[in-house]
Amino acid sequence: MERLEELVHRSRRGDVTAYAEIVEATQHMVLAVACQVLRDPSLAQDAAQETYIRVFPRIGEIQEAKAFVGWLRRVAITVAMNMRRARRGTFLRLDDVFDVPVLDEEEAEWSEAQRHRLASALLTLTPTERRLCDRRYHGGWSIGRLAADSGVDEQTMRKRLQRVRDKLRREIEMSERVSSQSASIGPNLPAKIVELLSRPQLTVLPDNPVGKTRDLVRQCFPDLVPLDLPEVVDLAAAHASVAKDAIYVDASEFHHVDESRILRYDLTLPLLLTLRYEHKPVRVWSEGKVYRQCSTDATHLEAFHQAEVFLLDDRTELNPWDVAGQVLKSVEAVLPGSPVRLIPTRFPMCSAAWELEAERNGRKLEVIAWGIFSDRIVRHVGGDPERHVAIGVGYGLERLAGLRYDIDDIRKVDTVTLAS
Repeated sequence: MERLEELVHRSRRGDVTAYAEIVEATQHMVLAVACQVLRDPSLAQDAAQETYIRVFPRIGEIQEAKAFVGWLRRVAITVAMNMRRARRGTFLRLDDVFDVPVLDEEEAEWSEAQRHRLASALLTLTPTERRLCDRRYHGGWSIGRLAADSGVDEQTMRKRLQRVRDKLRREIEMSERVSSQSASIGPNLPAKIVELLSRPQLTVLPDNPVGKTRDLVRQCFPDLVPLDLPEVVDLAAAHASVAKDAIYVDASEFHHVDESRILRYDLTLPLLLTLRYEHKPVRVWSEGKVYRQCSTDATHLEAFHQAEVFLLDDRTELNPWDVAGQVLKSVEAVLPGSPVRLIPTRFPMCSAAWELEAERNGRKLEVIAWGIFSDRIVRHVGGDPERHVAIGVGYGLERLAGLRYDIDDIRKVDTVTLAS
């Protein structure tokens, strides 16, 4: 990057040799960007050549050399778009700004269009890096707030964010380079899967209704140990173990990653595939997005957030009615004074189960389900049904948040910011 900035400075003074080196260093990126727009490698070659012809006389307009790559990408997109539109006679100016992932330090948020462009790269981040991105670019957290939350100074936080941006930029450029060399367009995963996985994790945003609701519920279970669960489930492994009991949704609701894997449709199945009893009480908390094929409406989303409580202990130590009491206390914490109704239901993995319907301001929604797991499930996770009991509780966080904050359509939840 330092070498490229030096070349930009020289090119601004009319150094043609330096500009030739810029072309060599960036041509794979420009070609790939053009190919993504035109879907034709031969036309993309023409667009790349035209891009560099257009850029050289205007390179003096760049005030900061480090902004050159982002500007070059914008020009490449504009040139390619004009080629695509040429038959219709509708053209764009080079000054028109496309919403591409520039990833500058000055950016405090990413637009929806940017996030779509960044989707595949976001999937390469660690959970900690994703949390930083979601809070900075979706939650709008300041550098100071991020630093205070992480217990570091602002300079350290700026360096962390810069490392994340550099990682994303490298991933984008690598993807573009591979695309230009192989003429293949798109990520390895299906585009719909990438888009769903890259959506922000609202549970890490305490200023969002989902994040605030998560915090209120979590406070009611202070002794639980957090457990991260995989978002992709191996169906073959599930069918070989607990599928008969644990898969309770129709296969038409699965989001397929490939022939043998799906995105998790709840937290229970990956939890049962991951967790094992190790001769001590199990008391865990999981949270995150889950995914189901559906028609979205005011109460249904394709990607939504759940929290899951799982308890396994000796029957003398774990009373299902005490757990029911904790569930009711958690509802009171989120929806104080709201009437609730317990409805017996059936889940194949439970010997007894209930749904909880809450009412607030005249609206009723089913927001929680919980049950006592069957002996077969207790045995599957390594317990002894004669001695142990296992209980699971699942919270629908968007629905709870919608009732608490009087949001009539849960599709609006991710855009709401709560007052401090």
